[in-house]
Amino acid sequence: MPLTLDDQAGIIEFAREAAIGLVVIGPEQPLVEGLADALRAAGIAVFGPSAAAARLEGSKGFTKALCDRAGVPTAGYESFTDAARAKLALPRFGLPVVIKADGLAAGKGVVIATTADEAGQAIDEMIGGRFGAAGASLVIEQFLEGEEVSFFALSDGKTVVPFGSAQDHKRVGDGDIGPNTGGMGAYSPARVLTPALEARVMAEIVRPSVAAMAKAGTPFSGVLFAGLMLTETGPQLIEYNVRFGDPECQVLMLRLAEDLLPLLHAAATGTLEDRPAAWTDAAALTVVMAAQGYPETPRTGGTIDGIAAAEATGAHVFHAGTRNEATGLVAAGGRVLAVTAAAPDVAQAQAAAYRAIDAIDFPTGFCRRDIGWREVARG
Repeated sequence: MPLTLDDQAGIIEFAREAAIGLVVIGPEQPLVEGLADALRAAGIAVFGPSAAAARLEGSKGFTKALCDRAGVPTAGYESFTDAARAKLALPRFGLPVVIKADGLAAGKGVVIATTADEAGQAIDEMIGGRFGAAGASLVIEQFLEGEEVSFFALSDGKTVVPFGSAQDHKRVGDGDIGPNTGGMGAYSPARVLTPALEARVMAEIVRPSVAAMAKAGTPFSGVLFAGLMLTETGPQLIEYNVRFGDPECQVLMLRLAEDLLPLLHAAATGTLEDRPAAWTDAAALTVVMAAQGYPETPRTGGTIDGIAAAEATGAHVFHAGTRNEATGLVAAGGRVLAVTAAAPDVAQAQAAAYRAIDAIDFPTGFCRRDIGWREVARG
């Protein structure tokens, strides 16, 4: 019988029967719902934070309050549960302004409003239920100028070590236009995050956050994914995720030069060594193929052919939202495939990924054609 992510008892029973030595929890929802706690209580090693620690992703307001306590640089903000009060606060932030659903909204609960009307509409939609309970509370944030980058660190609750960088592409359309998505592609490493800036991120953002969580009695164990804005005054935290993330995970995995399993097991068992992970010199780039209508109402059921031909080019095709039917492979979600390639630099990885994309026949799918454009332009 297939397991579902909300069936904690069933997952524990399966892990015991199959003698599973380590459970790695990928999605955010079961982490926020306490799956890691249930597994640990059953004596099963698990990579992923407790429900209390997963609030770093599960509540924007919680993370902002932690930043205040720990002195972590982040955008100015206010939290609201009342639409009228939120709208009255808008002039204090100016334009553009960032409106965020407090809870989990599958990467879509963020609006960068450029007009007061747009900001007001976002507030009404969030508190009005567009994202369900996730938008019952919202955060209004100061808009930060700079370049966005993703940084990763592993923690066992005490020791915390860097685990690479990437740059995501959140907007649905070429040229970074259209609504935010869960990510339309990424590349790694993000050279804009220099070694000096990475050291600042660890010293000013990641380590203070992990220390604050431990001090509060909710130690963080797992992977901490920091979304950062590189401003004129230095890195500032935009948000935390408590998982590797998609599509960033794909490019990190292609570059990792050592076995991932011992690192995850060490983080899960409190034995993480204070050393950085080993990486290849290659760059990796992934392009998401999504179903038409994404991110609003994706068209599922579309046929997909050419996976073998794409992988014959040397690329890796990761399945995110597919299903095997009697007639073959079909789309079963919004983001469907992540076509990923590695090469000596981002420009060559980009070309390789799009060669593989062009070998895939997915008539009801689409992708951005400019993933990696910032890094390619830098030369």
